[in-house]
Amino acid sequence: MLKIGTASLVVAASLLTAACSDTAPACSDTETVDLVLEIARDSLLEQAGAEIANKVDMSLNAIRTTDANETTGAFECAAELEFTGPGGSNSIDITYLSELVDSGDEFYVTVWGL
Repeated sequence: MLKIGTASLVVAASLLTAACSDTAPACSDTETVDLVLEIARDSLLEQAGAEIANKVDMSLNAIRTTDANETTGAFECAAELEFTGPGGSNSIDITYLSELVDSGDEFYVTVWGL
């Protein structure tokens, strides 16, 4: 079975161009989900190496919005990150934040629990 260290807190963030909006992309929006999966893959590469990471498929399930900040347009999210590879399947609970940068033309995603 594939094991990922769930006790350690990993914070990763990335920027993407966002359409002009007063809010960041929502928790289940494609661009947010894709970025969370990219951050998770990068974390797996760091923790397990390319040989293992390249054999693992990841998906984000049970996506929930836990808070929406009307002032900043940010969304706090929770989800189940599922890993499937040669050793079987495993999942961990993660949380993430989707927020706009001050200019409003990009958004920032921070992931915890990887």
